[in-house]
Amino acid sequence: MWTDFAVIAGSASGALTGLLFVAVSLNRERLEEHPALRSEAGQTLVLFLLPLIVSMVLVIPGEPSWVLGLELVAVAIVSGVAMGLISRGKRPEGDGPEDRLARLLDSVSFNLVTMLLVLAAGIVELAGADGLYVLAPALILALVNGVTNAWLFLTR
Repeated sequence: MWTDFAVIAGSASGALTGLLFVAVSLNRERLEEHPALRSEAGQTLVLFLLPLIVSMVLVIPGEPSWVLGLELVAVAIVSGVAMGLISRGKRPEGDGPEDRLARLLDSVSFNLVTMLLVLAAGIVELAGADGLYVLAPALILALVNGVTNAWLFLTR
């Protein structure tokens, strides 16, 4: 059942969010000196909060699928905008070919794919079909990508 999936994803997301706060607190001085690391920590927070919020929406009893679709679209848009604003701290300042390539790769990342999958799930729900099969890989990708981001910004 989808409720079980939501409980598992939400629990994992909540635990990882708490651990992220501990890791950021312990590395505060190092993060203050490096805008790119702060940006990665912020992106990781969005990736961990996304499954938590979506899980909470999924377990609302008796909710019509069109309302769930609207909620998923809203979560995808807000998360995508937050991710884009936060990622500006990671981008190189130059305008050479390498800098443009780095910006392109950053924008076409697993973060973007995650947000697009949540958006697609919302649109499918709005259309009256079962968008939860599109949502499941998005939440799994968010958690895996969040753990990867956390590992990278803590070990750099």
